[in-house]
Amino acid sequence: MQQKLLHFPDMNDAESRVFLLSAIALSASVFNVAFWYGVFGTVFFETLFTIWVIATSALLATLFIKRSVSLPPGLRWERRSVLALPTVWLVLEASLVITDADPRGFATWAAGIVMLGVSFLTLPYLVYILVIAVVPDIDRLQKLQHRLALVLVTIVIAIAGIVIGAHHDLFLTCEDFKVSGSDLPIDCRPGEPVFEPKLSQLPLGRLTAWPQA
Repeated sequence: MQQKLLHFPDMNDAESRVFLLSAIALSASVFNVAFWYGVFGTVFFETLFTIWVIATSALLATLFIKRSVSLPPGLRWERRSVLALPTVWLVLEASLVITDADPRGFATWAAGIVMLGVSFLTLPYLVYILVIAVVPDIDRLQKLQHRLALVLVTIVIAIAGIVIGAHHDLFLTCEDFKVSGSDLPIDCRPGEPVFEPKLSQLPLGRLTAWPQA
C-alpha cells in the first residue's frame, strides 16, 4: 500500500485537464480566507455568512431533486446533513444572546462544538460541491494518488496564504490596506501603496488625463 502511494501514476489528457481546473478552483477558494486569517488571526463574519448562504441554498435546492437521480458519491442524501450545521450554529448563537446564557455554560460549549463542525465538515464539503459545479468531470480522478495530490496542492496554497498574511508587511503597506477598504493591521508597514497603478507614468495616462481648465 505504501509503495502505491509513493508511486504517482501518470494522467491521461482528460485527467490532466480536470486535475488542473480542480487545483485552481480549490486553491482560489481557500487562499483569500487563509490570507486574511494570517493577517488578523480570525475568520471574518462575511465569510461565515457566505458559508451559511451557500450551505443553506444547496440544502434547500436538494429538496427539489428526486432521490432516484444519480448523483456523485459525495452528494448522496445521507451526507448532506452537514449543510444544516451553519443554520444550527446561527440559531445557537442567537439563543445565547436572547437568553443571556452563561459564557461558560453548556449552550456556549455546544455552540463552539457546532462551529468546529462548520469549520472542519461543512466548509470542506462546500468546497467539494463548488468544485463539482465548476469541474463536472472531477469524478474522472479515480486514483487515490491523484486525489491526494489535489488535496496537497490545496493545503500548500492555504499554508502559503496564512504565511503571506502573517508577514504582510513584507509585501504590502498600510496604504494598500487602506486603498482596498480594509482595516489596517496594527503591524502594517507605512509607505506608498505597492500595487497602486501609476497611470500618469503610462502612455495610457496621457489619453485618460482630463484637460486642465
